[in-house]
Order: sequence, then structure tokens, then C-alpha cells
Amino acid sequence: MSLTYAQKMALGAKRATYRRRLQEVLDAQGLSGAALARQLGISSVAVYRTLSGQLHSPKVLDWLRAHGAPEKYLCDPRTSDN
Repeated sequence: MSLTYAQKMALGAKRATYRRRLQEVLDAQGLSGAALARQLGISSVAVYRTLSGQLHSPKVLDWLRAHGAPEKYLCDPRTSDN
């Protein structure tokens, strides 16, 4: 099922409330947002906007998931339990 624009925006707003928790996942790996961007081959703006809920980058969300971010913090529109 595809989400509407409003539903995606709501998920982004919810993720923004968890931004600090998501930053802790980066910190635990010794990475800044810019370092993660280089590792993923994307812009640091894409990482920042994903962490702050303005964008839903699959690369960033998948990396966070693989490195221990709880699913409830990701608010990923690709998953059905949001």
C-alpha cells in the first residue's frame, strides 16, 4: 500500500522527535552525518534531512536499521507497521 503525501509527512514529523536517538546510533559508530554520507555515497544534506524527518532516504534508514536503531525511531514509510 502506498502512503499519501500527508502520511509520509506525518511519519517524518514523528521521526524528527527521535532525531537525538538516531544521532546516538551514529555516535556509537563514531560517525558524523557527513562521514555517513561519504560512506553511503550521498550528500550530507540527505543524511541531515532524513534524520530530521524531511526526507525518507532508504540508504540512511537501512543503515540505521542495520546498526541498531529501533524500528519505532525510523518511521520508515516502506514498512507496514507505521
